[in-house]
Amino acid sequence: LQLAVGGEILGRLVLVGDGFDEEERTNAASLVSHAAIALENAKLHELVEQQALVDALTGLANRRACEQALRAEIARADRLGTPLALVLADLDDFKAVNDVHGHAAGDELLRTFASVLQDTLRAGDLAGRWGGEEFALLLPGTDSSGAVRLAERVRAALATRQAAGAASVAVTCSFGVAQSEAGSDPEALLAAADAALYRAKREGKDRVEPAQVASASDASRRTAAGERL
Repeated sequence: LQLAVGGEILGRLVLVGDGFDEEERTNAASLVSHAAIALENAKLHELVEQQALVDALTGLANRRACEQALRAEIARADRLGTPLALVLADLDDFKAVNDVHGHAAGDELLRTFASVLQDTLRAGDLAGRWGGEEFALLLPGTDSSGAVRLAERVRAALATRQAAGAASVAVTCSFGVAQSEAGSDPEALLAAADAALYRAKREGKDRVEPAQVASASDASRRTAAGERL
């Protein structure tokens, strides 16, 4: 008997025996029907769970997924004594792209940048859309200097991809890099990367800046100053 829902075959139930009467065949058919519905519901649940962690526009991890991964990777880095770097990336002057060229052009740029990230990062890294035109890169096993080098590769790859005509308008990107320290928490790491990103914006954009010791206070000043340029 086929386990099928909506024409899709999910599996088969094979009955083994010397013979089955009408009631037994009816019960088996009912069992198959219930099993097929249960399997379909499980698939739908898995799809909903996946969609809840994926940004619909870019196909990258969404903020919820990034926050979950950040907590887990900080705990693992502390446990194993391995480095962990966080990169926050923000597309420069993105609001002007939407204002001048429209949201369709802005969406194309976001997808282009997501593609650059997917092509540049390693299999064990995580790229996510943090919100709007801001992205987060979580790099297990990578220290600050390694994260700076990777961010520079992403920055160069974005320029090359756009020059090849992958986006209708060109835009640069700024990056802030921070490394998790022993006993640090997600908020501290985010504040350090955010402060470095703000400094990259303030000092000319289209650049990569590593976190400084006073990055948390920088982050407070950045919040008081309002939105990024």
